[in-house]
Amino acid sequence: MRLTENRKIAFAALALCVLVSVFGFGGMKLASERGRVLDVFENGADTTLSVRHSMDAYLDSAAESAQIMVSETELRLGSSQITQAAAAEAAQVASQTDLDVRYQAYTDLKSSVDKLYNQLYTAVQGDAFNNFKLAYDDFWGQDDMLGRDEYHQLAKRYNKLVSGFPGGLVAKLLGKGALNTFGG
Repeated sequence: MRLTENRKIAFAALALCVLVSVFGFGGMKLASERGRVLDVFENGADTTLSVRHSMDAYLDSAAESAQIMVSETELRLGSSQITQAAAAEAAQVASQTDLDVRYQAYTDLKSSVDKLYNQLYTAVQGDAFNNFKLAYDDFWGQDDMLGRDEYHQLAKRYNKLVSGFPGGLVAKLLGKGALNTFGG
């Protein structure tokens, strides 16, 4: 009896080939792509630059600037709900490892930073406002860098892979979902 004459064996061989190609090769590509995107998040796209040129570093720097703004506001006006919220959000941006949690805290922090600016600007003028203004400008400079980072495009490409077939199926089985594009 030849293999081509036995349909059960031929069907099993075909199913095995399909499963190996979808889950084996597809899973490896998905894992490789996800690893690359997360590496760019943490280390930046251009390895000739310092590691301070990465989404991770931009978020950390924005959190540091926000902490300076909080301390300047507390120094000039005392503590308030806005300063407490901004301090908590900045700490969460800096300390969390989960990208989605960091992004949500960062989104909330941007609103709190503007509220801090308005609160301090209306109460204090002149030289007392300079340190705050420098930290405020640094914060929005980091926001600009976050918006232009290559991570966004790579994350979108990865998300496109996991939204289709067979990537979506493989991603679900591996417990890997879409990556946060940080609004980019």
